[in-house]
Amino acid sequence: MKKALLLYNPAAGRFPLSRKRLASILEKLLVMGISAEAHPTLENQNGTVLPLAGKDMLILYGGDGTIHQVLPAVLNSGVRLAVLPAGTANVLAKELGIPRNPERALRLIAAGRTRHIHIGEARTAQRGEPRYFHLMAGVGLDAYVISRTNPRLKRTLGWASYWWAGIQSFWSVPLTPFQATLDGVTFEATFAVVSNCRYYGGQLLMAPQANLLDGSLDVCLFTARERFRLLAYLAGALDGRHVRLRDVVYRKASRVSIQGDSSIPVQMDGDVMEHLPVEFSSCSRSIEVFAP
Repeated sequence: MKKALLLYNPAAGRFPLSRKRLASILEKLLVMGISAEAHPTLENQNGTVLPLAGKDMLILYGGDGTIHQVLPAVLNSGVRLAVLPAGTANVLAKELGIPRNPERALRLIAAGRTRHIHIGEARTAQRGEPRYFHLMAGVGLDAYVISRTNPRLKRTLGWASYWWAGIQSFWSVPLTPFQATLDGVTFEATFAVVSNCRYYGGQLLMAPQANLLDGSLDVCLFTARERFRLLAYLAGALDGRHVRLRDVVYRKASRVSIQGDSSIPVQMDGDVMEHLPVEFSSCSRSIEVFAP
């Protein structure tokens, strides 16, 4: 009998996990030969020591925000990660082809196939130890919008809550320039996305050449200071055409250093974490995820 920790976010997405559904998942795992110990996530799981000793895997019922919270524990323990998508966007599941239905996603554990995905690492002046992100980080515009997204509205409307916050922030978002150095080459930008995956929020093809498996970061720098130019960026990002715009820089990089005003926010995997300056790199370690 294999042992697992089932970590579930009771408030993930618009349909929280009921006791009946949790019991059903635990029963299905037992049939598969897996004894799972269930624990709810905390509001801020970062830094929390998870009871992973002696466990063969961590099964996570939640969204990308929940995955982000447990990255340090997964990296340090080396356990395999099984994702049962239940969040707002579930970008990692989309990138890896993990079924959106949690019950169907359980079958991937029985199949036993895994992939090693690379993780992004960020270091700031405010923190000595690194922070990790599995999807992307953003500097400037998106971090500003995320900081103004209503959590209650997010639980109700899902991804639409970010669009609403963006519309409300259009005239107020500061387009303060900063310097981004990609493997020794410096550019000036007003908005930057450092990505480990293709899709941003599950809807925008922000980094069309990104690959979770290749160990590099895809960097998209937006340089315009004209507010209405943001609309052209948005339209292009719907299908990845923005990377061909004259005022957009798109490159792969192993190290990214961003310097600028300390008021400019930084988000990682959809949560505002820090402010400039920040250094990004691809982590030397990877995590093993059950995937088709």
